[in-house]
Amino acid sequence: MDVKEKIIKALEDIIKEYVGEEISIKLEKPPNTELGDYSVNICFKLAKLLKKSPKMIAEDIVKKLKEKNIEGIKEIKAINGYINFYIDSNAFAKYLTEKICEEKSNYGRGHKKSVKIILEHTSANPNGPLHIGHLRNAIIGDCLKRILEFYGYDVETHYYVNDMGRQMALVVYGIELFGLDKNKKKDHAIAETYIKVNKYLEENPEEEEKILELMRKYEDALEKNEDNEITKKFEFAVNYALDGIKETLNNLKIKHDTFVWESSYVRNGLVKEVIKKLMETGKIIKEETYMLDLSDFGIEKKMVLARANGTSLYSTRDIAYHLDKLSKCDIGIDVLGADHKLTAEMVKAALKLLGSKVPEIIFYEFISLPEGSMSTRRGRFISADELLEEAIKRAKEECNKRGVEEEIAYDIGLGAVRYNIARISPEKPMIFKWEEALDFEKVGCPFIQYAHARCCSILKEAENKGIENEAIFNYELTKEEKELIKKLDEFKDIIRESAENRKVHILANYLLELAKIFNRFYANCPILLEKVNDDVKKSRLKIVKSTKIVLEIGLGLLGINCPGRM
Repeated sequence: MDVKEKIIKALEDIIKEYVGEEISIKLEKPPNTELGDYSVNICFKLAKLLKKSPKMIAEDIVKKLKEKNIEGIKEIKAINGYINFYIDSNAFAKYLTEKICEEKSNYGRGHKKSVKIILEHTSANPNGPLHIGHLRNAIIGDCLKRILEFYGYDVETHYYVNDMGRQMALVVYGIELFGLDKNKKKDHAIAETYIKVNKYLEENPEEEEKILELMRKYEDALEKNEDNEITKKFEFAVNYALDGIKETLNNLKIKHDTFVWESSYVRNGLVKEVIKKLMETGKIIKEETYMLDLSDFGIEKKMVLARANGTSLYSTRDIAYHLDKLSKCDIGIDVLGADHKLTAEMVKAALKLLGSKVPEIIFYEFISLPEGSMSTRRGRFISADELLEEAIKRAKEECNKRGVEEEIAYDIGLGAVRYNIARISPEKPMIFKWEEALDFEKVGCPFIQYAHARCCSILKEAENKGIENEAIFNYELTKEEKELIKKLDEFKDIIRESAENRKVHILANYLLELAKIFNRFYANCPILLEKVNDDVKKSRLKIVKSTKIVLEIGLGLLGINCPGRM
């Protein structure tokens, strides 16, 4: 049990005596160190229950807390109704650094929760390569998976493959007309054909009927659970694109556990069953198409369940997918672009009508390059492949400037891309800027990787000199040491907050702050100089080792390698 847990346990026991029940306690950081390391404002809540002033209650609780002699606490004060705790910095530094170095890669790991999460992310249409927009979805989803698993959840990731509808029919038709360039990466070849067929249809609009016929024939074969020439053409086109997409995801260190094809829900009859059950709700309006009235859920726009020609729509198949997915997990999470908000709300409303639980949804705003917006249909997009290639190229240039081996350019380039996307809250639109992504000095991932490399260098030098890292801490700690120790202690809370709130940027920003605090410690606290006392050297090396471990774990949870030298 660490110091914070001991404080909370002692407070909970005392407060239970007061009110006869447990009350949740949350420790806060005081605005300045003169007011202690932690504080609680629970006395203001108790004042209403006990009809006493917060000041009196705080003073009384502090007396009882002092009787408990909480290990690691130097002083406890009641200040204007707040209870402030001052930790024994030396004892705490010794305890924490020993704990981190003993637990190593498990430091901050949560207990197994026996809760199954299915997390769907990326799910880009297989009509071309992943572009920078898809990248934000994929990186948020992959980082979240890593964090949730580390926190103790059982997580399965899904890529929902949109193999039906007009876009895939266009690709199939385009392959028949133009073929595929076998010299190109597969997903890029599919995109080239998709662009060509869109241009062709603009010039020959009468051919549109052939696209609709392809869609009808594909869905008809699926409903009959047949495998014929049409289904084989669709499967070939989708798999061809997915081969290229999976290669890109692999280069980005992203892996999905399951690829779920939307057509499977037409094949197994679940789409028809969904439509039938929704019909039975009495909320269906039949006009030219079948529409679902969702006004009871505050949604004025009606949801179209099927086209006039009888083919199902993406949203109907999405309901079927969610019914299946949510039946196999405790929590379902979808990562979706903000432009899907209305459709997602409609799907959730339909699921409620069917008596199903609903998914949690993480919406993210658009990401762009300073050059402007993108369109797959017109061929104006920056692929994830190009972005990563450019990042590695620029990282190599930085390595050459700094006299570092080029071999680490992949770790730096990929880290720059992943971190720069992960660090921004998903609800904020963002422009991907190279000068920020590859910033070694202030905000980029290389800055954090460099702090880690500095830790490695210090520890290696100490090892060569035969100096051990040992948690002694028998001297007056500097403010920089205290600040760094407290930051390392926050890591467990950051993991919990990132996991419970489904916010990967919380961890990303913590790591940047930790690297900055470590640099201040490095600049102001000599470690291996001859004039430094041996006990101080050993203690500071223990802090360095602890920082190295936390940076490694944190960056690993963002899918980023630490080169160890820069």
